[in-house]
Amino acid sequence: SRGRPPPRPPSASSLPAAAAAKSNAAAAAVQDEASRRDAYTASFSALSAAALKECLRAQKPDQLLGGNKKELVDRCVDRKLYGNLPRCPACGLGKLRVAYALPVGHKGQGRFSCPGGYDDDAYKPCSYKATAAERPAWTVVAAETETPVRKSAKKRPAGGGDDEGAPVPLD
Repeated sequence: SRGRPPPRPPSASSLPAAAAAKSNAAAAAVQDEASRRDAYTASFSALSAAALKECLRAQKPDQLLGGNKKELVDRCVDRKLYGNLPRCPACGLGKLRVAYALPVGHKGQGRFSCPGGYDDDAYKPCSYKATAAERPAWTVVAAETETPVRKSAKKRPAGGGDDEGAPVPLD
């Protein structure tokens, strides 16, 4: 080892630059996730509750279908961004639930739990808890890509009336 100096540790000035680059990349990833969440929310919000349920029903494994429209939209957005929630690996009956520490930036991982499920006609509780789960990919279905039907102006009865042939005002 004669003639070669020992390797130098990184200079103090290069460490903050590397940390800043990593921080900028993480911030960009969170911003991208938030932008996609906003776009998916707008897209799913335009669908009817029946269409949202059709999207969820087509996923494997089956996803929860209950709740109001906002809950259905949130569920569809979450599943499209991060993947579907699997059945419980412990009991095989329950559908996993997830709670996130932050609204974005969690990459679909959080606190997973299973409430249990019905086996024949008897409810079997489950205490499964985890901090990570493998989430199967979202499957795009026709209901998701359909153009939403806008509410049209009130239709007037055909025939008769003094204003026949006149343009119909849009209220």
